[in-house]
Amino acid sequence: MRASAYHNGCENSHCRAALIGAAASRIGLERRIYLMPFAYLPVMAQSGAPKPPRVLAAPTKTAWQPIARPASRSRVALLTSAALRLADQAPFIPREDLSYRRVPSDPAAGAIVIDHHSGIGRVPRQDPEIVFPRTALAELAARGVIGSTPPCHFSFMGGVRRHQEIESELAPALADELAQAQVDLALLVPY
Repeated sequence: MRASAYHNGCENSHCRAALIGAAASRIGLERRIYLMPFAYLPVMAQSGAPKPPRVLAAPTKTAWQPIARPASRSRVALLTSAALRLADQAPFIPREDLSYRRVPSDPAAGAIVIDHHSGIGRVPRQDPEIVFPRTALAELAARGVIGSTPPCHFSFMGGVRRHQEIESELAPALADELAQAQVDLALLVPY
């Protein structure tokens, strides 16, 4: 597995904080919007992790795939790294837990519990739909925007440092589950 050390410091313009929205316009500042897919990962790795800083690992092979059919004909699943589960399911116990939970896609299936150890979780614990929008996804299916949802979505513990095991064990297990459920599109909702 290749690994690259996180660059300490934010010298480039994409990493600098920008004031966006109404507050910025009220004080006459220029609005700036930066497109930074996944740019929060290095920031969270540096600020949210116990010291020493996390090392961000790059996968050994590309896992992205083109979308094979229109969303309106696709079965769409959620993957969340929020370590969430139904109250009657086994908790995610160790900080480095590599297990996952099947969470029913039916919003009426029960209350969601979040076991993630992150300090940013107060608001999602009050409203798990923020990190697990199964109700919104069910509504999209009912309106025909997406084809359907599988019986279950999947949750695992984010922030785990066991990169090789994630790539060689957890990711293939989740891929097998998604294939068995005939999922066409999986949406990763990071925590």
